[in-house]
Amino acid sequence: MEKKVTICACASRDFVDKKQVAMLATALIKQGYVVEVVEDLCRMVELQLPQLADVAGTTIVACHERAVRNLLKYRGYEASAVYDIRQKGAADIIQQMGIEAEANEADEDFVRQIQEMEPEPGEDAWFPVIDTERCVNCRKCHDFCLFGVYTIEDNKVRVVHPENCKNNCPACARTCPKTAIIFPKYSLSPINGGLEEGGEQAIRIDTKTLYNQALRERLAHRRATAFKIDKG
Repeated sequence: MEKKVTICACASRDFVDKKQVAMLATALIKQGYVVEVVEDLCRMVELQLPQLADVAGTTIVACHERAVRNLLKYRGYEASAVYDIRQKGAADIIQQMGIEAEANEADEDFVRQIQEMEPEPGEDAWFPVIDTERCVNCRKCHDFCLFGVYTIEDNKVRVVHPENCKNNCPACARTCPKTAIIFPKYSLSPINGGLEEGGEQAIRIDTKTLYNQALRERLAHRRATAFKIDKG
């Protein structure tokens, strides 16, 4: 049986060390693994690509485990094994996998493949996923969001329009009393799915201030859109 590993290079962000990705891929291939390096797992989830079913059945090396598992669960898949290359290097992951091997060189083909990964402008796949084990369905995220990202289905909050989310804005996650809203590409824990210890503490903040800020941004966006239509 083939041993398959999917590694997310997170090409649009810099918190994943691309050299470590190449070193890990090289070491795994030498040990007989079939390795695929993907540009952006979040983007695959946002587009609901059919390959996700196959990815879920592989060992996944990507971001924080809680983020990755809930990303796949969002599209109806259960992740098999998940390792965090955002926090660990190639050698650490090799050890965690129980493989007796060195991870100290990078195949030039993988280095070149990763360097050539350039996401399209504006296609950064920034959106929230809900940790269903933590969510208490308080609906604060739904009530706060002005961009139609969330809806209520079967009396539960769902993310239905990830493409509507405002890039680099994690504000709705800060309204959640259970830290159940995850933005995998955010810089700080626990919003990015990482551990709470030593992370961002500003979870229970002034939601009225956040709402007014979001409203101003929404109105500015509407004015800009209307101006483009008038000129067109």
